[in-house]
Amino acid sequence: MASSFSHTALRLLLSCTKAIEVGDLKSADAFLQNIWILADERPYLYKSRVVKYFADALVRRAYGLHPASSNLTFHVDPASYYHYDSNRINGVIENVIHGALMEKNALMGNRRLHLIDFSIPYYCFQNSVLRTLPTFSGDPPPVRVSYILPPFLKKYVDFSRQMEFLTRDAKGVNVKLEDEFKVVYANSLAEVDEYEMVVVYYKFKLDKLVRDAKAMERELVRLKEINPTIVIMLDFYSNHTHSNFLTCFKDSLLYSLKTVDWWWELDLYFDDEYEWECNIEAWEGNNVIRRHPTLTEWQHLFSMAGFSRIPLNHRKAIDLIDKFDRFVKIMGEEEECLILGYKECRMFILSAWKPKVEDEHLNFNSSNDKF
Repeated sequence: MASSFSHTALRLLLSCTKAIEVGDLKSADAFLQNIWILADERPYLYKSRVVKYFADALVRRAYGLHPASSNLTFHVDPASYYHYDSNRINGVIENVIHGALMEKNALMGNRRLHLIDFSIPYYCFQNSVLRTLPTFSGDPPPVRVSYILPPFLKKYVDFSRQMEFLTRDAKGVNVKLEDEFKVVYANSLAEVDEYEMVVVYYKFKLDKLVRDAKAMERELVRLKEINPTIVIMLDFYSNHTHSNFLTCFKDSLLYSLKTVDWWWELDLYFDDEYEWECNIEAWEGNNVIRRHPTLTEWQHLFSMAGFSRIPLNHRKAIDLIDKFDRFVKIMGEEEECLILGYKECRMFILSAWKPKVEDEHLNFNSSNDKF
């Protein structure tokens, strides 16, 4: 029955879109009326919210409306996707880190590794960030861990439990934990020491900063200052940039409907502490306002911050991931990033970055209007 709802909603929304594109507002209004009636059906509450939001986007396109804000959010933690299949995703990250450490002779001189993560595990089956490291032989190298979390999570973090996770995983990869792990309740990066080699993990973090150009600028300037050896980013796939409005609209709508299906299929229930945002492009008149960066735009932002992409190989990653019949699948490779998804739905991107050889001056003025 739910699939029937999605099929009907998709058909009505696309018919409405076609009517708007040819200037037939009378037919568009009739389609919109049917869409609102369909969306008011309570059994499909979250899908109804998706449908209403896309219908709202069509109204704005048809009549050139420009609201102060137009955001739809669901209360859900996208990091659950990562933790459900962290073993497989971590296999790809481990290869990247191993290659970078070998390239730099990172452990010569016993330099400490500092892992900075924006996603903390909560259950025993979830691996900590240490599981993204290769297994070391010989004397265990020193490692410290910093978690950067939003302030509202402070009351939920059990320090003793987290130390159990880290201690367990430290033994698994043969590293020596130095000091207790550090939790910083803030929205930016932690302090680092000059002699450390830093790895930063952005899991569903940077996308939240994009709408505020100043916030993104501050974050990337800070990232440049700490000069990490590697930056790993896992975020929403939103390369819906087709020049045809109908195609772009359909891609974005299907992404959101399938993602809601995925949360429920895995029993990842919506709660009051997290928000997941629809992958929606806001059409106000004929102007497309992108709520999420494309892969090209991510490349532009990181390049301005002095970072270049570490190519991720599709075939090698498949050997690591797709031999497991689990939820995560590698759907393809775009612009040297891996596209992860579920049931033919491209959902997330995994990318890796390293400092450029040359030192470039940061200039964010060109991007302020775009984001």
